[in-house]
Amino acid sequence: MTEGEATLLTEMELPFHRQARLQDIAFVGGLHMLRLTFRERKRFTMIDLDRKTAEEMARALLDWADKQPE
Repeated sequence: MTEGEATLLTEMELPFHRQARLQDIAFVGGLHMLRLTFRERKRFTMIDLDRKTAEEMARALLDWADKQPE
């Protein structure tokens, strides 16, 4: 699969000096994936999510956050 254009959605500073980046990756043929890139010092982890998986993950994150004290 040939990668097309990457559009930066957001970058975040995470606890313990880590960073996260979310990008919309447009592949040739019209497929879009959400790319999560996590950086910890020199190590990078990239995960591509389809729409269904991104929705499931978003719900799980919100459910967890809603249960945490302010």
